[in-house]
Formats: sequence, structure tokens, C-alpha cells
Amino acid sequence: MEITHFLQMFEQTPLALHQDYLCSVLRPAIDIIRSDSGINLAGSRYGGSPDLPERFEWPTHHLGLYRFLGQFNFAEIPQVNPNLPERGLLSLFVADDPDGESDIFWGEPGYIHAEFFTDITRLVPHVPPDSVARGSSSTITFRQTFDLPFDEYQVDEWPFQTDELCASYGDLRNALHQSDDYLLGYPSHCTLAYDPTPGAEWISLFTANSDDELAWDWHDGDKLTIFIEIERLKKHDFSNLRSDAG
Repeated sequence: MEITHFLQMFEQTPLALHQDYLCSVLRPAIDIIRSDSGINLAGSRYGGSPDLPERFEWPTHHLGLYRFLGQFNFAEIPQVNPNLPERGLLSLFVADDPDGESDIFWGEPGYIHAEFFTDITRLVPHVPPDSVARGSSSTITFRQTFDLPFDEYQVDEWPFQTDELCASYGDLRNALHQSDDYLLGYPSHCTLAYDPTPGAEWISLFTANSDDELAWDWHDGDKLTIFIEIERLKKHDFSNLRSDAG
């Protein structure tokens, strides 16, 4: 999406008076679109069997094994942020317990585990251990877009005070996305009354909605957002991710 298209989306609405503000808070984002195409080695996808080095040891946390969340091949992703890798495969694992029988908390350090592989030619499929919860698998594609703050907690200034402006703003933000799942942008949620971003030095990396088929259940059916420190992203260091759900 070009900036001119974004401006055209609200030029005939009450939001037109707030054009400068909207442009000032605009962030690039990448919608994640599920696809029916076949599974390819090192291709971007949710769930299923991750592609990992042959002798890779499945990651563990203090209560057991991590569950494979998905993998992103950066060569398939629009380069909307200069800090994103241009190539390589990012695999994400989650300590989530879909049965709710443990005390794992999505806000704890280590809830998300990441592996980043710069050489994808040596990766092979790894079937998850039998004890790891599994859902379905889906290939994914990517669409470049923009994103706006989800609510007033994510910005210093919030000019949309009337019901009409709030409704128009919500419609505009929704129109920017073709999916509830996306990379970058602002964190979105269902229930939080605060900004889940850990601090000014962090940005949103991945936002995902709950999904029964994938066995994703974040905060009783809400959303999960994963964050990364800006300086670590510049170095392509995914070793210290944080998360929140709601």
C-alpha cells in the first residue's frame, strides 16, 4: 500500500481534519495471509513440522517442551523495515499449555523461544515430539500495509474523543488489515487497558489471534503479541523476545 492510497481512505470522512496526526503515528506492517498452497522446505508457515538443522535439539522450558508456533522465511517478506533480515528463517516456539493445566504465563521471559537460521539450505523437517501439543498446519503469505495505534494507551496524544471520530478511526484501522495476524505495526488485543509494549526500546514483532485449528489459545481466546528490542532486531538477534496476551 502506498501512502497516497492511505490518505484517500479517509479524505471524505471526519478523520480528514486529523491527516497530519494520522501520518505521524503511521507504522509499516505486514499482514499474514493463510494459503492453501503446498508445504515447501523452509517456506513460511504456521504449525506442523518445523524445518531445522539435522541434529537440532528440541527446545525446553522449565516445565517441559516448547511447542512449534511457526516459521517465517524473510526472503518471502516485504522489506518494509530496514532492520528486518533480507533472508534467513525465523522459527518461533511457545511455552503455552493449551490444556491450561500448568502455571505458564505469557508475560514471563522465556515464554517465547526463537531460532534464527541464516543458512536454510541445510534445514530438514523435524516432526514434533509426541508429547508436544499440535494443531493443524497452514502455509502463509505476506501483504505489505500500514498500521495505526490500536487505542489511546499506545500514544501520547489521542484526538479522537467523540463517538463519530472513534468509529471512523476504528473503521480506518480495520480497513488497513486483511488479517488479524501481522508482523510489525502496533500490538492489537481484545481486553487490555494498557499498552503491552515492554518499553520505548521495544517494538511489536508479531501479533497473532487465537485459533482452534492451530490449537492457539491466548488468554482465553484473545491475541498474543511478541516484542523485540529495536537494537537486537538491527543485529538480527532474536534471543530475548517478550510477549503479552489479552
